[in-house]
Amino acid sequence: MSVLESIPHAIADGHRERRLGIRWWLLVGATCAVLICGYLVSAGLIALITATATSAEFNLVVVLLAALPGWLALHQSALTITGAPLSVLPLLPTAIVMVLIAAASAWVARRSRLRRPDQAWPLIATMGLVHAFAGACIALVLAGPFSAVPVDAFLSCGLTATAASGAGVANRCGLIYLVWERVEAEVWSGLRIGLLALAAAFTAGGVVLLIGICASAPDMVASMSRFDGAGDAFGTSLLSLLYLPNGVLAGWAFAAGTGLSLGGLTVQPLHGTPGPGPLPDLPLLAVLPSQPGIGLSAVALALPLAVGVLVGLACRRVPGGAPRRLLAVGVAACIAALGVLVLAYVAGGELGGGQFSLVTLRPLALAAATMCWVALPAAAVTWFAGPVVFDEATTTSADEVESADDTVPAPDTEESEADSAAPDADATEPQAEVDDADQSTSDAEDDPDALAPESPGPEIPHAREPIAPGSTRHARSEIDPSEFDGAVDEPWPAEAGDGYESRND
Repeated sequence: MSVLESIPHAIADGHRERRLGIRWWLLVGATCAVLICGYLVSAGLIALITATATSAEFNLVVVLLAALPGWLALHQSALTITGAPLSVLPLLPTAIVMVLIAAASAWVARRSRLRRPDQAWPLIATMGLVHAFAGACIALVLAGPFSAVPVDAFLSCGLTATAASGAGVANRCGLIYLVWERVEAEVWSGLRIGLLALAAAFTAGGVVLLIGICASAPDMVASMSRFDGAGDAFGTSLLSLLYLPNGVLAGWAFAAGTGLSLGGLTVQPLHGTPGPGPLPDLPLLAVLPSQPGIGLSAVALALPLAVGVLVGLACRRVPGGAPRRLLAVGVAACIAALGVLVLAYVAGGELGGGQFSLVTLRPLALAAATMCWVALPAAAVTWFAGPVVFDEATTTSADEVESADDTVPAPDTEESEADSAAPDADATEPQAEVDDADQSTSDAEDDPDALAPESPGPEIPHAREPIAPGSTRHARSEIDPSEFDGAVDEPWPAEAGDGYESRND
């Protein structure tokens, strides 16, 4: 057997350069798939409501045409139906579409092996612009009872898709790492705790909504019984389910004290203004109390206080003195207020132009109240409770074990080095052959991440922990810097004494 015959085919062909950048055919296919999936979601919901309605006649052509303005509604684009404005749109289908866009963007980034922030913006921009132009084109061709403003459709569809696509590739392409690298440790901790505060606020709104549903269950049953048949009751129940995230936001607005308004109807803790007439027969609207009781108001006002205490307990773990912990509290309060402001603005709008037309959650007042409910209790807990004291004995023992591992003596004789190196070489040669063979067939494999020579970087740390001045350990980078700042084709330099090996991208 000759020498060449013993060399695998992939190694004999030589190293093939990895293709960098977006695979545009994948991006085009994923974008079209997301557009089609959104249209099918809209058509499916309209077909389900039309098929179960008592007095409606199911027509497939009408359903397919009505799915076009329904696609705009999925992206929170305001509509006009027979002259009546409708901008209070359900948030649950929008969340589903955003999850689809984020998943498709992450899949394209993974298949294209995108690693750096500068590789993410073409993907995000393409996904956003395609959805924006699709929304504008649909708004231009709408006729009959439905109409929409093309500029509004362009902005709403584009912003929705851009936000979802950015969230999908944020971790993969290092956007989170980019923020972590440029902010202080307490600011980074405040950003994380702010997301926790936002989730806690939504949980509190869900608790308020659940209490309202349990208290008004007879009214909801009576509202559904006034319909002609079971199909109409099912349709209104499905519509209430789609508006459930809007109800959660309304529950948080009630708990925060700012309340909500539907035309002349105002609902606030310990105060309520009756509307100009009876509410429409929608099960979710039966939850609104005409005069909130003392028990419901007391429970609702205690929930934001619990959110602030939770944020304060989380900020106690921020390293440093009291000013650093208070800075983390301020950042967390700002993040929670900003998230509530955006969602409250999206959830409000016109509702048909009738006596309950203007639906508002008072976004500015709600954001200010959220900031106060989060910042004041959290600052008090952080200031008076002090920082979390970690067990020094456990930390000392862990440092001793790590220092003992770092000071293990290396073999002195050349024979022991040869004996230890021989098995490693034998073990790595088959693996190198497999890696090169896989790289030559990378286009045919399903998971390109398994073909890349580098292993995926570790997760973003919670906070940066500085190394003590007297420590003998080397400062190791949490993430391969060549994936973000340097040229990907240059080798990663080895660090002497730490067991690092030079590796090419």
